[in-house]
Amino acid sequence: MAALRDFFTEDDRKAITSAIKEAESRTSGEIRVRVEAKAGEDPMQTVRNAFEALGMRNTELHNGVMFFVGMEDRKFVILGDDGIDEKVPENFWDSVRDAVIGHFREGRFARGLTEGVRMAGEQLAAFFPHQRDDVDELPNAISFADEEGV
Repeated sequence: MAALRDFFTEDDRKAITSAIKEAESRTSGEIRVRVEAKAGEDPMQTVRNAFEALGMRNTELHNGVMFFVGMEDRKFVILGDDGIDEKVPENFWDSVRDAVIGHFREGRFARGLTEGVRMAGEQLAAFFPHQRDDVDELPNAISFADEEGV
């Protein structure tokens, strides 16, 4: 199998990273995109494991969000940390998920992720506005499982 990174062009990777930076400029929330080959038999547990391994539970306000893509088994999950889940309505991520999946179905994976990240940033800003002293707590680069070993 080719490297997961190779699924996206360099321009795709830059667009996704730029979308994360732009979204985070409006919120104190932290957004990560994680790409793995497979989500496995229990995708939610795989996502939770990656969330933990990448230090996403360590944000000060517990307002990290992970966009997870299992490439081979075609799984997509959005996971928000406890601080987000305590404040937002139950269906908070539904419109974001639906927009991303709509693009994925048309083969526009990078476009789906950039659109989803943009939408997440807008929604997070309502509950977690950007603070003057905000620190970017997590990397903005896409996390590729085959490169990071976590």
